[in-house]
Formats: sequence, C-alpha cells, structure tokens
Amino acid sequence: MLLGTAACAPQSRFEWGSYEPALYAYYKDPSDRASYEKALTQAIAAGRKSNKIAPGLCAELGYMHLEDGNLVQARADFDEEMRLFPESRPFLTGVTKRMAPPATAKDHVS
Repeated sequence: MLLGTAACAPQSRFEWGSYEPALYAYYKDPSDRASYEKALTQAIAAGRKSNKIAPGLCAELGYMHLEDGNLVQARADFDEEMRLFPESRPFLTGVTKRMAPPATAKDHVS
C-alpha cells in the first residue's frame, strides 16, 4: 500500500537539493556561508544532471561569487541563469553591465 502512495507523490519540476534548509541556516548564521554555497553548488550540479536546475540558484551563486570578487565566475553563473530562465535577462543584464570587467594580463603593468 505504501508503494501506491509513493507513486502518487507530486514530482518537483526543479531540483532544489538542500537549498531551502541551507538558506534558512545561512540567514540565522551568516558566518556559515560556506555551507550555504556548498548547498547551492550541489543543487545546481544535481539539477544539471536531470536538466532541472531551479530558478534563481545560478543567480544566487553568482551573487556569492560577485561578493567574493570572482567576476569571471559570477558572470558565468549569471549567463547560465539567463540562458535557463530568459525572464531573468533584463535584471541580470543590468547587473552584469555594472560589474567591472575582468582584469586581463595586459592590464597589469610590471
């Protein structure tokens, strides 16, 4: 009988992983940022495998990379979010336009 009810359980359209509890824990204790970033990364990786990345996760991870000063990875995360969810394009295009361009080797004067 249990098998019958499990088969009727609604399937999620997106892969959220442990995002929700990790977000809650992060808001309660922002010093545990690494656990939140790990949960985001794992949820995105699982979503890639099933082609079910949840909306906003790539953008959220992009903001974390932006805060860390990793502009190249932040831009890649924002680009992935815009590719997956075109409705995010107007907002994230504005964000990426305000980002400083990544430094290149020729920008460094010896």
